Amino acid sequence: MKEKEHILFSEVVKVLDGKYLDMSYHLARMDKTMHAFFNTSIHIELREEDIPKELQLGLTKCRILYSCDDIKIEYERYNFKGIKTLKLVKDNAINYAYKYANRGRFDHLLDKKGECDDILIIKNGLITDTSFTNIVLENEDGLFTPTSYLLEGTKRRALLETGRIKETIVKPEDLGNYSKLYLINAMITLEDNISIPTSSVI
Repeated sequence: MKEKEHILFSEVVKVLDGKYLDMSYHLARMDKTMHAFFNTSIHIELREEDIPKELQLGLTKCRILYSCDDIKIEYERYNFKGIKTLKLVKDNAINYAYKYANRGRFDHLLDKKGECDDILIIKNGLITDTSFTNIVLENEDGLFTPTSYLLEGTKRRALLETGRIKETIVKPEDLGNYSKLYLINAMITLEDNISIPTSSVI
């Protein structure tokens, strides 16, 4: 238990014009993490008055760092990251089923991206996630997300539950069956259109 007590987890919540979005999904994931590692629940209350005044309008990122006995909340202005190319990298050992605050494994893989803007990780021969998002692929049949994700993202889960996207197996050689790749996470929706043509996956 001593080793587990030092594990730190992270949760990112989207705040738009002073309103916290999708909180039920975030609380469920945090609670699942706490039960898995510490056999307990998490109790947290995010209040609008806690958001710095200069961040109460527009798009703000609320980052929650938590462990078995500590919670820290940070706020910062959020700007979309420009992504034009993704580099395919392989890592069969990566494990990010829980949202660890320690992202050293991703940092190591990002060293391999070369001139590309980010990476798209292949694990055991299947497409998973970028370094900071789940992905959604588009073709004439609709919108699809890989069954082989690394982290069950809150936005991914919401889109699946509402039927906007479907799961499918995606191998690297399948990318050519799709025209467009969207990046999604707690801060990024499909409507934000943070996307690239699949031909820009190198």
